Amino acid sequence: MKPPRGLWHGLGLVAVLTLLLLPASASAATSVRAFHAEPFLAAHLAAPTAPPVTVGASATVHFVAAPGYAAAGTQGSASGLQGTTVVLPGCAGACTDRYRSASSVAIAAGHYAERVRFTVTQPGRAGTAVGFDVEVAVELTTGWVVGMGYFSTGVATTVATSTITLAFYVDLGTAVPTVLVLHTTVNACTATTGCP
Repeated sequence: MKPPRGLWHGLGLVAVLTLLLLPASASAATSVRAFHAEPFLAAHLAAPTAPPVTVGASATVHFVAAPGYAAAGTQGSASGLQGTTVVLPGCAGACTDRYRSASSVAIAAGHYAERVRFTVTQPGRAGTAVGFDVEVAVELTTGWVVGMGYFSTGVATTVATSTITLAFYVDLGTAVPTVLVLHTTVNACTATTGCP
């Protein structure tokens, strides 16, 4: 004996509605795998410390005579921010220090340079020096010029902290530059002798 036609129709409608209402997680394609704890493979990532540096003003300057600024550390062989630091001299109270990009040749007379000033807090004699790096990327109408520097705060000559005005110069060449964008990046390093 056949069930009435309306019953099949009703059962088919219920089946379709049931399929439409099932959540996606009930799909047969979902698989769950349990992993056992591995305490020796656990990683603890500490939040990076903030570098003791604030970014100040910037300006494009022209040198009539060669300035003779020291290189801001030594650029490493890998690409990106990675190099050996230069220690800022200890000072009492406040002082100013000037550097060209790491591993770059001396800035020649007649060259233009982008100067970015940073304010660095140097710990007192009882404090601990901190490594940090800076990157200054200058977009000109002719392309990008990037300068990198690697520093250690050193330690102040007094018990109290000191403030260093750090002037960092990126050589832009002999043509009169038109600066479109200036990007500055400052990172704390994991050591005072090298970055990162």
